Amino acid sequence: MKLFRGKKSRTLSILIMATLLGLISACSQGDAEGQAVDGKVYKWRMVTHQIPGTSRYDGTILPFVEAVKKASGGRLIIEPYGADNLFPTTDTFDSVKDGVVEMAAIYTGFWTGKDPIFALGGGTMPGDPIQGFSEHFYRSDQLEPLISKVYEKHGIKNLGAFDYAPEEILLSTVPINSVADFKGKNIRAAGIASIYYGKLGASAISLSAPEIYTGLQLGTVDAAEYNDFLVNKELGLNEITKYVIEPALHVGPSTDKELIVNPKAWDSLPDDLKAIVMTARDEARYNSAVAYGVENQKAKQEWLDSGVEIIQLPDEEVTKMRKVAFDLLLEYKKESAASEEYINAYAQVLYDLGYEEDAGKLGYKK
Repeated sequence: MKLFRGKKSRTLSILIMATLLGLISACSQGDAEGQAVDGKVYKWRMVTHQIPGTSRYDGTILPFVEAVKKASGGRLIIEPYGADNLFPTTDTFDSVKDGVVEMAAIYTGFWTGKDPIFALGGGTMPGDPIQGFSEHFYRSDQLEPLISKVYEKHGIKNLGAFDYAPEEILLSTVPINSVADFKGKNIRAAGIASIYYGKLGASAISLSAPEIYTGLQLGTVDAAEYNDFLVNKELGLNEITKYVIEPALHVGPSTDKELIVNPKAWDSLPDDLKAIVMTARDEARYNSAVAYGVENQKAKQEWLDSGVEIIQLPDEEVTKMRKVAFDLLLEYKKESAASEEYINAYAQVLYDLGYEEDAGKLGYKK
């Protein structure tokens, strides 16, 4: 039996949210006293790979910065910037490290070339069987110390998972009905997904979020792996997509964004402002899980109503793809001591959650 599901899970989430809101209120009340000690106003800039006007920006980034401003009594102002507004998204790592910006809510898969463990962060595990909010954040909290250690090695402070993302979907302009159909296709992908689709015989193409629409429209790519039904609809991708291939086995529910900060900027904050940032982060986690889960299902029906066909891969093909996925993870165990430790910890999480067979495929032993 798997853990963390059902009514108890929902009740626990409600109780946690009530506690978080109480903490924000308490922090806000404490600011009036704190002003006498530290009346300094801190102004930060925050970047993300998400596009303004979409749910994953308007529904998490904007409420987060507003919650921080309100709870701090205006002592910490965070100015948000969407994808590629200040600089290319791929420059975010060095920009946070060097203090060009103080904070980013960003997908770890963009930094695959800097350390193999970044390809695995945020829960972006090929073949992942994990389901839902509770299981995802159990995994996230268990693995966070390992990825934070690698961020620290590179001169960045990691504050952990920022939000919850439902399973991504694979958009396509051509039918894909089997593993063999991936061969020769150009697929927009990032991070470990690029390697995974390569193992399936496709060629991975790097496109930023604003380029995906044109890439599919002009045939630069045959397919694109990006966000869920909701966000992709907001980007208009349903207009140029003929097929959605399910399941998109490169990733299950994931953390779309890790919250990373410049260490010097973080250390300069008073403890009460640090607590406010972390509490606002937890509120973003909860709100994203509630909103995305419901709205994503509504959006899926709209895709179907607009004529997009969903191709459900046969079970035997899914089995083949899962084997490719787990073989890839086993390869990653050999990349570094950190990636081996990470995969082993992930296998422990799978076992804890009741996915004993999958844990065994990754070498887990009782």
